[in-house]
Amino acid sequence: MFTISPNPEFSHPVKIRVPVDGGFTDQELTARFRVLPWSETRDTDGDPAEQLRRIWIGWEGVVDPEGNAVPFSNAARDQLIDLLYVRVAVLEAYSKAITGAKQGN
Repeated sequence: MFTISPNPEFSHPVKIRVPVDGGFTDQELTARFRVLPWSETRDTDGDPAEQLRRIWIGWEGVVDPEGNAVPFSNAARDQLIDLLYVRVAVLEAYSKAITGAKQGN
């Protein structure tokens, strides 16, 4: 049986390779996504940042340098979208989640 949801949303882990001196460190957050209808996907004109603004609606596991939880806000989300390594990781997690692709190591 298939259930139609008028506004589908889901949460999914996002693995982020954060650049550091001499390499990378692996970090993770859980993103809350809104499933973007195909008609709206075409409206983003291929702009990944705009697509993320429309689909990324929440998170868990984001902290500041002191370890304090950072609540989701559009401004905080946009700061993370501006970081290429975050943008790529979040878009990849969303794509894999909606297509059922398995995440690698």
